[in-house]
Amino acid sequence: MFKFFSIIIGITLCSSVWCQNKLGGIGSWREHYNNQSVQQVAIATGAGSTIGSTIGATIGTRTNNTSAKWLIAATPYQIALVDSKNEIDLIGKSNGLHDMGIAFTAWDSEQSQIIIAYQNSNIDIVQGDQVFSINDLLLSSLYGNKKINDIFILHNWAFVSTNFGIVVIDLTKHEIKDTWFPNNNRQNTITYQVSCTATDLIAVTENGIWTCPLKNNWITNAWQNIASYNNLGIQKITQYNNQVWVYNAANIYTYPSTTATFNMSLGVINVCKASKEGVFMACRWGAKGALLQLNSDKSTATIIDSNTLSNPKDFCWDGNNIWIADSLRGLYLKNNSAQTASSQWVSLRGPVFNIKGEISSQASVIIAAYGNGNNAGMGWTQYSDKGWSSFSMNKGALIPTLNYSAIDPLDKTYWFTFQNGIWHTNYEASAAESLTPLNMKGPYTDLQFDKEGVLWVLVDQQGLLQKKDNIWKNIQPPTNISLSGAQKIVVNQQGQIWIIAPNNQGIIVYNSINNTWNQLSTLNNNLPSSAVTSIVEDKKGTMWVGTNNGIGLFDCSELNNCKAYLPQIKNSNGFAGLLFQKEIVNTIAVDGANQKWVGTNNGCWLLSEDGTQILQRFSKNNSPLPNDSIIQINIEPLSGEVFINTNNQLVSYRSSASETIATSYSITIFPNPIAPHYEGPIAMKGFVNNAIIKITTLDGKLVYQTRALGGQAIWNGKTYEGNKVATGIYLVFARDEEGYEKSVGKIIISSGGQ
Repeated sequence: MFKFFSIIIGITLCSSVWCQNKLGGIGSWREHYNNQSVQQVAIATGAGSTIGSTIGATIGTRTNNTSAKWLIAATPYQIALVDSKNEIDLIGKSNGLHDMGIAFTAWDSEQSQIIIAYQNSNIDIVQGDQVFSINDLLLSSLYGNKKINDIFILHNWAFVSTNFGIVVIDLTKHEIKDTWFPNNNRQNTITYQVSCTATDLIAVTENGIWTCPLKNNWITNAWQNIASYNNLGIQKITQYNNQVWVYNAANIYTYPSTTATFNMSLGVINVCKASKEGVFMACRWGAKGALLQLNSDKSTATIIDSNTLSNPKDFCWDGNNIWIADSLRGLYLKNNSAQTASSQWVSLRGPVFNIKGEISSQASVIIAAYGNGNNAGMGWTQYSDKGWSSFSMNKGALIPTLNYSAIDPLDKTYWFTFQNGIWHTNYEASAAESLTPLNMKGPYTDLQFDKEGVLWVLVDQQGLLQKKDNIWKNIQPPTNISLSGAQKIVVNQQGQIWIIAPNNQGIIVYNSINNTWNQLSTLNNNLPSSAVTSIVEDKKGTMWVGTNNGIGLFDCSELNNCKAYLPQIKNSNGFAGLLFQKEIVNTIAVDGANQKWVGTNNGCWLLSEDGTQILQRFSKNNSPLPNDSIIQINIEPLSGEVFINTNNQLVSYRSSASETIATSYSITIFPNPIAPHYEGPIAMKGFVNNAIIKITTLDGKLVYQTRALGGQAIWNGKTYEGNKVATGIYLVFARDEEGYEKSVGKIIISSGGQ
């Protein structure tokens, strides 16, 4: 058994990758990451036109691109590939990478591949349309601290500097070749960085600088200590044309001299690089940074000043272009051409902050408040078919920290709450206003529209605000009910405002029809727990209540004696248990087919309409979820795309259900036409609920029949017998529950000859 295990962990795993930027087919994922923290940049050069086609094949889009240079920009979550036109494609966990938390990357020009090391010591190699996983170090228990500090490429080898030594990777076989300890006693030693000259490999370690000879491109692994550097605290190295510079946070030394060539009296040297143009430094002091050039007289010239940069972590050259990786502001491009000198920040898509506030959706638009959580920021963000747009300023003034969001169903304007009031914006008209209705002091927490377009706002210690026919009204609870500390409301179809009671007191419900208040508890109303964490209303008017001990369902018109129903579900052993018992249910969402999406601290779950079946379960181990702690799920109704916000970042999943429409006149079919070798699902959306869908040949022969799930139907391109249909044109017919049938679309199965 031991021998078999040893073989298994040495096997290199491989998987295909594809483009992630556009909405994909059923079952596909997209990442919506805040990529403002750019850590590394490098120019991919070396194999001429094959570089562009190699990387293009990796992301599945620009396979005919013959650009000889690409910029590789690394964030903690994704790799951005930027071409000569500044067009961007992203590689992440949703399209092939095996992990998150990117620590270091390196470009191998001889094999045209990207080496990616993660913070957990896992390693990926991206080559062509494949990703090779080298997880030996991740799985190994030989070393206590396996932190990866740097990657250095030399011909067919990658030298990975770690906190125990140097891991040598064979870049042609995609496997670990050896482990070296840069000392003479083979003891673990922190190795910060490796470089080389024509004659020596040089390792910067916690015990000083060590070298070993290079003979005919073969390393002897016989180490010699350069004792003169032992007490100088050197942690980094750079070289150009066999001249070496070593440095720490304050001083740069021209090797082998131990007299500082440059001293940083104020601030920190993040990185130093030597090139044919000279020696350059990316530095920072406080919240400011700069790119400096070291002159021969030990003075410096400013290339990019602190008015632009905040914390530059890396930089590289591409002709007249200088690319800067700034961990606080993103990717910066400075062009020094005499004819076209320019500078710009290059967006890597996604929100500019992590989303910690409430996400809302309507039609094909998603909006979100950034919220006041860790790594969140001021303002709000919007997602549409044009991508992400972020807003932190209005007429030169900062937008406050917004927390909850809602879209007016009547005029489509956006509403947000913040500490002292309401932020209302008409995005299309570029207008915004800050409101404090009835001069009521905050903090303002949640807000939501009812089906009539009436706005309801929860104000801490002040009760509810109602905006109806442009008239504001304050509704306060009776003295025996306290809303102090309440954060979340849900307005249902019956005109009831369900409020998560503060301090683990269950649920408070205000009925706007008869102006009554009720409090639901574990004792009187069978709640699974008094610690309520989430509430949602489903398509049939049932209230689903999530707690720290599972889910309860309320389906009563009168709440005084209403008891929650606790769904039961069979586990893997066949025994029935209460739904999510002993789980904290952070969020619940309802899709177009009335199925329930549930987020817990252990991932995301898709349940059947009645909650008795688990249809799918996603975790960080079996999906691109960046984290298993799900804080919110929101479903974009038209496409059925499920946006899943975690404690880390935001991703989305293309589900098989979407919202229905009143009358089925036109549908969208994706993909269409169908490539001859396509094996995935064919999605048709735009149907009325539960419509019968028929696929026929042009002469009317029935090929397949199914029902719409919500407003969407799925066909696998096969007949009832499971045979793949022939190339040609197929008709789509839809019939509603009243028996009305109509031809609504065509599906083209391509022969591949066009």
